[in-house]
Amino acid sequence: MSAVDLVGRAAGPHLTAAATARLRRLLPDGPDEMGRELSQGSEAVAATLRLLGEHAHELEASLDAAERLVLLGTGASLAMARAAAPSWRSRERAGSRRRAVLVRESTEAVFGGVDGDAFRPGDLVVAISQSGSSPETLAAARLAVDAGARVLAVTAHEASPLAAVGAATVVLPIDEERGAATKSELATLAALLGLAGGLTADPAGIVAARSWLSGLVESWEAVLPAVTRLAAARRTWIIGLGPTAGLAHAGSLLWHEKVHRQAVGATVSEFRHGLVEPVGPRDAALVIAPWPCSPGLGGYLELLVGELRQLGAAVVWLDTGVPGGLAPAGTEIVPLPAAPTPDAIFGAVRLLGATLRLQQLARGTAHAAGTYVDGFRVLRRIVQAAPDRFG
Repeated sequence: MSAVDLVGRAAGPHLTAAATARLRRLLPDGPDEMGRELSQGSEAVAATLRLLGEHAHELEASLDAAERLVLLGTGASLAMARAAAPSWRSRERAGSRRRAVLVRESTEAVFGGVDGDAFRPGDLVVAISQSGSSPETLAAARLAVDAGARVLAVTAHEASPLAAVGAATVVLPIDEERGAATKSELATLAALLGLAGGLTADPAGIVAARSWLSGLVESWEAVLPAVTRLAAARRTWIIGLGPTAGLAHAGSLLWHEKVHRQAVGATVSEFRHGLVEPVGPRDAALVIAPWPCSPGLGGYLELLVGELRQLGAAVVWLDTGVPGGLAPAGTEIVPLPAAPTPDAIFGAVRLLGATLRLQQLARGTAHAAGTYVDGFRVLRRIVQAAPDRFG
């Protein structure tokens, strides 16, 4: 069956003829900028893991010497840190040492004092910035150095100011990225999960992960039935738990950048305790399935879905490929095949796949809604860097 047939079947009566025509023009890898860059994500992940393998000894030495581990970033970088943090904490529980793993938002670290103890001597601060020039993250990294901490920079630009601050640098091999973060998100998440021990740098494992992610790109039509619901929504609530809570916040950013409609990322409890109040029949909820899905958690999620259905909201369930996972009745399921490598402890490969599917959903929804544009409408034109505010 051709891509055009699949799009036509998926669109059905929910989309206008113009929206269906826009989707029919799309291939997994373009012609839009987002599609082209998203299709490069699997190779960016593979190249990142190869890089970690080449520098495994020195990176492990930095990790082993740390008294605390601090993940630092803002925007999409912060969202990826939040998504990866549970894997870092699992790493610590599995080891002989029990070190704290903290997530810091860069601006709070600079201005707010966070909890009065932002950085300490002996900390390893993993400072994340795709450009390596985010004023907020750069200023926070410099404060960390002044406090006696070591900084590990994670950036796509080796000659960036952040790389100069870092005692060591993981250079994300993503080449150029002009639009919203897609391959840089995947590469960042792969780097953080690899450092946490959830992804292997073994050549066979890298090939398997790259092939699996490439297959997800090629099967992009699997998201189209959900796209029809999301494109019709006036507002989208993106809900996760544990590692997928970070993805929910990443999805909210991507929705605003590309779909240009209101989207709110939240945990299940954050949503149910207040955010649920304005939900109505014109809304959609995108639930990113957490794992492991115990019977208790399954019942909790069924309660959430039941409440959303009572309010008339369309519910999309982003599967995570967990054997025995629970997709509540009445949801539009976005499938994710079982992960290709064993990852029972960290769920790292599944997390990368869920990130890619989330990006595909944002891309499809933007095109179906007729709001997609290459680049940014506001971010590069009005929102200005403010290094003088952080000096």
